[in-house]
Amino acid sequence: MRNTKVSSDQKLFEKIKVGETKSFNILFDRYYQPLCNFAFLYLKNKEQIEEVVCDVFTKIWQKRSEIFIRESVKSYLYKSTRNAIVSYYRTKKLPIAPGNDELDKKDCTTPETLLLNRELEENIKKLLGGLPKKAGLVFRMKRVDGLKYKEIAEILDISEKTVENHITKAIKQIKLILDKNPELVKYFEK
Repeated sequence: MRNTKVSSDQKLFEKIKVGETKSFNILFDRYYQPLCNFAFLYLKNKEQIEEVVCDVFTKIWQKRSEIFIRESVKSYLYKSTRNAIVSYYRTKKLPIAPGNDELDKKDCTTPETLLLNRELEENIKKLLGGLPKKAGLVFRMKRVDGLKYKEIAEILDISEKTVENHITKAIKQIKLILDKNPELVKYFEK
């Protein structure tokens, strides 16, 4: 299925390059929320996140005929978002640091769902908060966003071996945290 999605993304982008808005909207719908989740690791509030991610898509549309993607479209989007975050911090003259405000989820419909999602998010934050910063970022990109080691390496400008080392470090740390906080185990069982 993953190869189908990659192929689908590439086909969408080819259509975007010739100005097809329907394909652009599909790509936007597919990646807007995952890119917001990624940006949440660095930005402080929802408005900043939306501004940066929308700017990424706006620039893609404006420069669509000039863009050549060597890696996957997904990697390109994440890398573009990372670069946009760095630019945002430079223009605001702020140090780059992960934000603390919660990103609102759009698909929460019932009070029960909201409560369960909030509780799960708090527990995941608690778990990931105990990880070294870089290991937590890499772990989230791999396990939450579903990126491959190669894609993560390209986005963060590190080697695949470094990505693998961060994942290993994160898993070891998570096991230690779960041993010390058994109440969290129920959120991570399959």
